[in-house]
Amino acid sequence: MTYGEKCCWLGRYLAALEREKLLRDELLALRERAAGCGKAFDGVPGAASDGQSLPRAVESILKAQQELECQINICGAIRREVMAAIGTVQNAKDQDILRRRYLLGHTYEQIAEDVSFDERHVRRRHKAAVQALRLEGMP
Repeated sequence: MTYGEKCCWLGRYLAALEREKLLRDELLALRERAAGCGKAFDGVPGAASDGQSLPRAVESILKAQQELECQINICGAIRREVMAAIGTVQNAKDQDILRRRYLLGHTYEQIAEDVSFDERHVRRRHKAAVQALRLEGMP
């Protein structure tokens, strides 16, 4: 794998986390919308309802919950793969840089500040660490 391909492979975890966040937000919105179905379900005068709004809302919520649970499992699997790959790097400081970058989503500037290195030095160490990754058996 090239350097760029390895960076993309490592970046899958943060992308999966972003999808998980979107699914959580969607589930929250569905629950809030379902709370409004209760009025129609209770037979509030003037409320137009076919009597199925609450069951449809519950069905949507259950489907969204299943999708979120699946995404949580995907995130866990990707995180384990990324952690295993980072573990192949010999230098503990380089592992720390990779963890901060690919598991926490920190910028090079944030990492430099946290580890007390110059940003250029962090970028050089990052590149060397990514190039040193051994991804045998990894897609």
